[in-house]
Amino acid sequence: MPDPKGKLVSTLALFVLVLAVIVALGVVAGLGYLAYRHPALKGPLTVALTAAGVLVALFVGVAQAGTQSEAGPGSTVTPTGR
Repeated sequence: MPDPKGKLVSTLALFVLVLAVIVALGVVAGLGYLAYRHPALKGPLTVALTAAGVLVALFVGVAQAGTQSEAGPGSTVTPTGR
């Protein structure tokens, strides 16, 4: 699989990504089962999953900002590819 720069994504990165997806699906399935078996936990589970979603969104934003080596604080970046 080529990335935007034309390099191939390593097998290790793909393996880690697949493993993370499998673990995430297991966690979601486990939480769904827990909420199904114990309806009183639906409120706390909703709050916990919402907080986890916000943290993931923040992490992705920070990770994407960290990969932009050309742009620094106060610099203007022009859009490309139009």
